[in-house]
Amino acid sequence: MTLHFLTSFTICPSDIRKVVQHTASLPASTPDPLAHLLVTPLAMSQRSLEMVRALQHERGSNITFDSGGYYVQTGRFTYQELYLNLLNCYRANLWADRYVLPDHVPTSRNNSDEVHSKVRETVQYARLFCQELPAALRQRVMPVVHGHTFEQVDHCLAEYLKLDTEWIGFGSFGTGGKDSETNIATQSSVGLARHVSNVAAQQGRKVHLFGLGVPALVPLLDGVGAASFDSSSWLKSAGFGQVHLPFTRSYNITYSNGGAHAQRGIVWSEFEMLKALTGHACIYCHDRDTLAAHKMHRAAHNLAAIAETVSMINNREYDKIGRIYRNASAKYRKEYETWPRRSH
Repeated sequence: MTLHFLTSFTICPSDIRKVVQHTASLPASTPDPLAHLLVTPLAMSQRSLEMVRALQHERGSNITFDSGGYYVQTGRFTYQELYLNLLNCYRANLWADRYVLPDHVPTSRNNSDEVHSKVRETVQYARLFCQELPAALRQRVMPVVHGHTFEQVDHCLAEYLKLDTEWIGFGSFGTGGKDSETNIATQSSVGLARHVSNVAAQQGRKVHLFGLGVPALVPLLDGVGAASFDSSSWLKSAGFGQVHLPFTRSYNITYSNGGAHAQRGIVWSEFEMLKALTGHACIYCHDRDTLAAHKMHRAAHNLAAIAETVSMINNREYDKIGRIYRNASAKYRKEYETWPRRSH
């Protein structure tokens, strides 16, 4: 099975133009980072949606509409508001390739009763929502599995497998940060994701993993059996002055000292060594000043790094990947050796 990266693309029209322009200058050998896009239509202007649709027609980009569950998770609007607004939005836009059903995302701050309630509510409203969609969209929906226990996850699967759909999503990774907006690959959530993938595969379904796509974790996502994953880290990291390389953590390129260890800058000579190790080279990381000065240069570079990461995984370049972990990441070196590996 080929693993796909969905570029989280809920951005304004000017940023869409900049990203399209900047990715056009990436090496021809780099897989197209805009081949698969995840957009949240409720959080985008009509002009942005029109530009995304143009990418679908002109570039062949595969478009997935996200439900906006993240915005309920962070308190932007209620789950009930999400349901009604999303239904109207999907009915008005019949052109996407996939439609994520509304989900009520449990966070690490929720107690067991709250998680149980959110899981039951997600399943109940997902079924109802699917029934209220036009018939032409029902085979293109993606229900989302949530839960912090196998029992909760199995409840979702039992109901979702009754739907005539190709895809099932998993969104219950651990959460952290302000408003629980950051997904974290905890040991328990990874185990649940692998269980979902195994059950789905037995029923001929594919699994998408939501919101966990830094390059260092891509082999783990592949190993649990995912068919696709998404991330906005390419743009968020760029905004914080950070850059990716294949199979590495992010490095701050805008300054060389101070701050927490994970935020501390990297000296240019070390960054060039890592580029040589990973085989990455693009116009935007040719010199430090270019990469440090422009957010969109860093964003395009980060997209290329993720695209190359996925390509190496799909080509099963395990010897090269192992060398990168051994020489670039003390944190992930041992973890990589314990991660499951896709057998086919």
